[in-house]
Amino acid sequence: MSIMKRRLGSIAVLAAFLGAAPLVAQDAVPAQPEAPPQSDPALMDRAEEELDAKAAEIAAELRCPVCRNQAVVESNAELSREMQALVRERLVAGDSPDEVKEYFVSRYGEWILLEPQRRGINWVVWILPFLALAAGAVLAVILVRKWAAAGSGDEAAVEPAAVLSDENERWIREAIRNG
Repeated sequence: MSIMKRRLGSIAVLAAFLGAAPLVAQDAVPAQPEAPPQSDPALMDRAEEELDAKAAEIAAELRCPVCRNQAVVESNAELSREMQALVRERLVAGDSPDEVKEYFVSRYGEWILLEPQRRGINWVVWILPFLALAAGAVLAVILVRKWAAAGSGDEAAVEPAAVLSDENERWIREAIRNG
């Protein structure tokens, strides 16, 4: 019976230890910092939503000066965040989207626009790819017609191999023998 009491005592101690383990483990985990409260989109004013959408649309057309190949709206650079805020401020001040873009073009130059404007020398940028595509298509048609015309002729139309004169033939044979 004493063995039975010892085993029951061991089981009780083990059960008490296992029962308390989650409590100890729970205290050992550091508390997570609370996330900042998120603004509820349902509570936002409809005009604010439209303003944010218009600002994001304009910022999507501007190049991030830090990232170079990313739109301001997609970039995580601090400068692009400031530019987004500036776009929004200028819209609140009453500027039109074109005026906001012109503001950034005056500060950074035309390269700040992700899509070049369709005026002046920039027309070359817009037209040249289409001209190259058309020229390639015309060239392909010409080559296919030429190949088709060359392949449809009789086999007799092929020129015979050049015939060597007796003197040239002797010279070649002698050169082969002499090495």
